[in-house]
Amino acid sequence: MSRILRLTVVLAMLVAPGYSGTVDSPQAKEVSRTKAAARRASALVVEGAAALERGDAITAKKLLRSALAIDPTNFTARSYLGIIADQSGQLGEAERQFAAAATAAPSSPEARNNHGAILLKLGRKQQAAAEFEASLRLNPNQAGALVNLGQIRFDGGTPQNLRLAQALFERAHRLAPDPEVARALIVVALRLHEPQQAEKEFPEYTELLAKAPESLRSSKARGELGSALLEAGLAKQAVVELDAAVKGAPSDVKNIVLLARAYQQQKDLPGAGRTLELAIARGVQAAPIYATLADVYKATGHVENAIPAMHRATQLDPKSEAYRFRYAMLLTDTLAPQAAVIRLQEALSEFPDSSRLWFAMGLAQFQDNKNEAAAKAFSHALALDPKMSPALAYLGMIDVDLGKIPEAIDQYQKALAIDERSAVQHYLIAEAWTKLTPPDNGRTEEHLRRALVLDPQFQQAHLALGKLYFRTNRLPEAVAELEAVVKADPKLAEAYYQLGRAYMRVKRKEDAQAAMTKFEQLSSTEKEQSENERRDIVRRLADVRF
Repeated sequence: MSRILRLTVVLAMLVAPGYSGTVDSPQAKEVSRTKAAARRASALVVEGAAALERGDAITAKKLLRSALAIDPTNFTARSYLGIIADQSGQLGEAERQFAAAATAAPSSPEARNNHGAILLKLGRKQQAAAEFEASLRLNPNQAGALVNLGQIRFDGGTPQNLRLAQALFERAHRLAPDPEVARALIVVALRLHEPQQAEKEFPEYTELLAKAPESLRSSKARGELGSALLEAGLAKQAVVELDAAVKGAPSDVKNIVLLARAYQQQKDLPGAGRTLELAIARGVQAAPIYATLADVYKATGHVENAIPAMHRATQLDPKSEAYRFRYAMLLTDTLAPQAAVIRLQEALSEFPDSSRLWFAMGLAQFQDNKNEAAAKAFSHALALDPKMSPALAYLGMIDVDLGKIPEAIDQYQKALAIDERSAVQHYLIAEAWTKLTPPDNGRTEEHLRRALVLDPQFQQAHLALGKLYFRTNRLPEAVAELEAVVKADPKLAEAYYQLGRAYMRVKRKEDAQAAMTKFEQLSSTEKEQSENERRDIVRRLADVRF
């Protein structure tokens, strides 16, 4: 959050009050001379303030110093001199003048606030806080002092300090609605991980933006807030800020990408695509823009555009291992594993010790049904990074394909020892336990249940659990589980087949016939579905780490 400081100056009474007494007495003459001097000093302060108002700081300083020569206790003159010193970057002199003003007028809340503000600029937070607290004791309804003290509490960073800052900013904002304070309230809510509160504060902030200083309306400020809003999941609000940031700085790559991601988070893929394509049309050539555009094209089903976009990203940033990896994964995902192998060979010539590029090579070979080459690549990845649990899981899948079930279970157990929270790996080992002779139903159920705790929407695991219930004669549970699967995924042919069998066992013949009819309608695409399900498992497994 940008620093918010509030200085306040209240002019002292410029005309001395009336007095009583005899003019001819020595005491009266002294009083008369004192009051005349005060009037002269006050008049000089007024002239100095006017000079400062028209931008003539040199004349203002001379007049104010003349006023102090007459009346050293004139706290208004000292306050103006403090402001002049602050504006010229002479913080030490500013602190001296504001301290003298506070000494001259200890009961002035404004003087205490000003002294606190300059102490805060000097980094003397504890002393500054004491001055702000003293100022607020003298007058609790000072927006400036509330904001300044709130800034110190915010800088404390702890949840308790952030709560205190929030309360102080809210009080200040009620007294004097202010765009900087409105923004600060959003930032505090985000720091407290309260996105709903930030969302609530956002409309007032946007209403006040027209009155905000340029620093608050700059592309940098709008981009920073937009990034924080996006991170908190407030994509709608993030789009507002990031769109303004991009309009203000059309070549800012970071904000362009963030705006596209904000649209993606809102499920507005056309908006994301337009943002990136317009940036390219403006001549902004940057790898992150093309890489993000590749993601958008893939998500919209335009793979023919995604591949060249990702390729362009690698051309613009050929030293990026991450982009080489993403390009290879995109090729593998789009059923071009041989092309992925070629690109990975190029990448590995530059990054021979990249565990994730070797992993991607294993995955490409696996997708191309070259299990021996895949196993070598995964083993090489593990030699570089022994904690790469997905590589172990893929070695397990290769062992399953080769009928080596005990070896596969051993690989899966090693993978789970590294990453116990992988739902896919729990599913894979559960499936392996079913392939033993006899199957280990207890361990199968244990791992399927764990997979579904980790990912309740994992439909393959639900289907496997329904099959297990059927196989172990828990028919009501099987029916309930399989009915839930076909409801969640009405195109899953095997689920209808298993459900039809379960209905037959519980004597629901009409329901069984309907389920089998549905299965037959879908069975023509069953092989394709089976391949898609395997690819889904494979991709989910790759996403465990990367």
